[in-house]
Amino acid sequence: MKILIASSSHLGVELLEHLRKSEHEVLGAISSPDRASGRGRSKSSNEFATYCQGLGIILHRPRNDQELSVALKESNTELVITLAYGRLVRGNELEIPKYGWLNVHFSLLPRWRGASPIQSAIAAGDSSTGITVFKLDKGMDTGPIYSTLVYELTERSRSGQVLDQLASLAIEPVLKALEMIESGQSPKAQSSNGITLAPKILKGEGKIDWNRDSRQIDRQIRALHPWPGTYSRVNDTRVAIIEAKPIDASGFAGEILSLEPLIVATGSGALEISRVKPENKKEMSSVEWLRGARISLPCVFE
Repeated sequence: MKILIASSSHLGVELLEHLRKSEHEVLGAISSPDRASGRGRSKSSNEFATYCQGLGIILHRPRNDQELSVALKESNTELVITLAYGRLVRGNELEIPKYGWLNVHFSLLPRWRGASPIQSAIAAGDSSTGITVFKLDKGMDTGPIYSTLVYELTERSRSGQVLDQLASLAIEPVLKALEMIESGQSPKAQSSNGITLAPKILKGEGKIDWNRDSRQIDRQIRALHPWPGTYSRVNDTRVAIIEAKPIDASGFAGEILSLEPLIVATGSGALEISRVKPENKKEMSSVEWLRGARISLPCVFE
């Protein structure tokens, strides 16, 4: 089958490489255009586009629906597979390839439709998640399903780690979906029960509310790592909280109960914080940070 891979993330690289080694013909890739970033607002390519360019893979970077249509028609692709492409495809472009578009989504649909399924699953305390390969339609992750793969979450799962592992596992359900398409099997409609939404994460969501339960804050820390990360302030200094675990202890919300180890009270329970990143400094253990932070009790995280 003649295929284009659409991605704007490093998560798409492994799928691209697996398919290039398969019996299918990868005609090239689709990715987002360069975007301005940083203080100087200089334009840079995403990691997937940079990888493709380094290997000389044909790369389409459409800026609008018209340019996307041209790329699809000129490539003569039979199918487009998307993984973290970051763009909604809802127009006539869905009908141009012979077999349409497949999307590799990191949840067990219809749970967690949207842009942040893994972050949402961890934040909600789900015991499992997975991969769903489905046919794109004009809705938001609403298309019929070809294949799934279940992935068990643990109490210490972090979103960056889970996303990387799912990217490595995606080839199995993708190949199953391709076999189904080639044999004429139809995908199954999604269930109308258990629908939940996972909206795009905003940078401000990383601020810790110490009035919440310690287990909720722990899940927030793990869900938002590595981006946008979680943070708080102490002695007018912003400190990113990288790693922590809930423990049984009590005090008023935000109160530092101990420096060795660093323990902060929450609305219910407490967090033992093991790794931090002080503003404008490198990530370090809480022990290293406290050596130079000049914090003495009583003190409060805000």
